Amino acid sequence: MARRHGKNGDVMMDPTGASTLVRVTSLNSWTLDAASDNVDVTCFGDTNKQYVKGLPDYKGEIGGVWDAADVAIFDAAFAGTPVALKLIPSTLDATAFFSGLGYIDAGIDCPADGAVTISGTWVAAGNWTMAP
Repeated sequence: MARRHGKNGDVMMDPTGASTLVRVTSLNSWTLDAASDNVDVTCFGDTNKQYVKGLPDYKGEIGGVWDAADVAIFDAAFAGTPVALKLIPSTLDATAFFSGLGYIDAGIDCPADGAVTISGTWVAAGNWTMAP
């Protein structure tokens, strides 16, 4: 695969948590953080600290521009139930993506001197996968 520009990224969502994913048109950014806990298992006699890895903690952010015709992230946030998410780094390589269930929180920013923007955070509500 080639290196890609973020302009071709995409976020797809099914607010019901099922597999009928549709593009969230008003979004223009997303992040995914899959950091794992590092648990200290250092014992007497060890010559340095030693660790074991815990489970990854999938979470991230989404952001975009307010569009009154596309309030999917607010619907998802207000419902309080898991949504199906598919985060695509580039639609030019659409078979490479991250997906799973997530809980969404949403916000809106309305400055007097700029665009009205939306933002949100998401956390895993089930197992996440990376394809391919």
